[in-house]
Amino acid sequence: MKDKIDPICNGVFYFGNMENIEKIYSFLVNGGKAVIDSRLVEEGDVFFALKGETVDGNLFAKEALAKGAAIAVIDNPSQAAEGAILVPDSLKCLQRVAHYHRKQLGIPVLAITGSNGKTTTKELLSAVLSKKFFVTFTKGNLNNHIGVPLTILSFDRNSEFGVVEMGANHKREIGELAEIAEPDYGIITNIGKAHLEGFGSVEGIMEGKGELYDFLSRHGGLAFYNADSTLLSKMVSTRTKMRTLPYSKEVLGATVVDSPAESPYLCVEIEDIGLVNTHLFGDYNVENILAAASVGRYFGIANRMIKEAIEGFVPSNNRSQIAKTAHNIVLLDCYNANPSSMRSALAGVVQVDHPSKVAILGDMLELGNFSLAEHKEMVELALQCGFQKILLVGPMFTKASEGISLLSFNSYKELEKHLEEMPVINSFVLVKGSRGIQLERIFDKL
Repeated sequence: MKDKIDPICNGVFYFGNMENIEKIYSFLVNGGKAVIDSRLVEEGDVFFALKGETVDGNLFAKEALAKGAAIAVIDNPSQAAEGAILVPDSLKCLQRVAHYHRKQLGIPVLAITGSNGKTTTKELLSAVLSKKFFVTFTKGNLNNHIGVPLTILSFDRNSEFGVVEMGANHKREIGELAEIAEPDYGIITNIGKAHLEGFGSVEGIMEGKGELYDFLSRHGGLAFYNADSTLLSKMVSTRTKMRTLPYSKEVLGATVVDSPAESPYLCVEIEDIGLVNTHLFGDYNVENILAAASVGRYFGIANRMIKEAIEGFVPSNNRSQIAKTAHNIVLLDCYNANPSSMRSALAGVVQVDHPSKVAILGDMLELGNFSLAEHKEMVELALQCGFQKILLVGPMFTKASEGISLLSFNSYKELEKHLEEMPVINSFVLVKGSRGIQLERIFDKL
């Protein structure tokens, strides 16, 4: 049987005939893992040779087989070897195998996307659901066209519930990921100014993220949505066939309460759940907490267990992560940044009761033609927030602050030298910027 293009729906195509898909899948269900890095291959794994921007995984297929891979999926005939399966497109084959696996398991799957907060929401609600189910969820940043199929293939016979994070910077990406993961439930955390370069406008973001709602509408799925968001409420109202469950402060009877003295963490009182003392910073995390609580209640998690799960979650990986150093309290939030998330972070620090507050802000990437105007607006906002010191990092912030008496640096390396000569001490320090600016590298200087 020859390989053919096999349409799933809506113009999304997956390469590879069912004969190959089932053969590849047989190795995975017998204990092998799906691996795309030959250095991580272990005995019995299935190696998918993917082409990257700088590296062609096909060139490492023989190495993967030598290390014990059961098979290697390749799309370059020149790398054919015993144990290799040649397909027209290795990435599409990976996606097709993941889709096949998802169909075989038949477990409930919840998908999360949004401009901000999707990783925190994913971690919170996975912790809540884990009180009742064996939950398998997206690890790290595996939320794109490669990460989502790898996440699905990490679901095993023990998995009772799957939580899949979906990221995108262009239209049609969320739709394609939804076709692979086939979620039964979905959450769009919010709509903000993220990836404007790819989406083109806030309306484009609504359309792109709304592809998750479109999938749920077509397949009878349920969307949990933040009723406090005008944009999400508008998006829900236009999809009359979609089942929905709103959450908000009013719906869940939630109020933000004052934190204990000297604590920077968020405290929320939720009706029937009680006072929830979190390890999260900033009121902007309230919507993430309410999403997790709403999902938990829907699936019958006891209120005391919802409280326990939320209180037990501690952020990591440079996402709203608070750390006390020998000299400062540092809010490390530099995994990602866009105008919406940076505005929220600045507003959060304004509420902090500390005599000395410092902002270290790095460029917000992927804003396209909106970039300079958004950076100028952020400089003006930061100046209004009462910081004792503002340090800007990156060529765009440097350009946006021209004519203003603020210190700016083209790179984190320049900032490092400055902090060595003029250290920041006894301060609450916000470190916020896009991942590409690498602000986490200056943490040791704080």
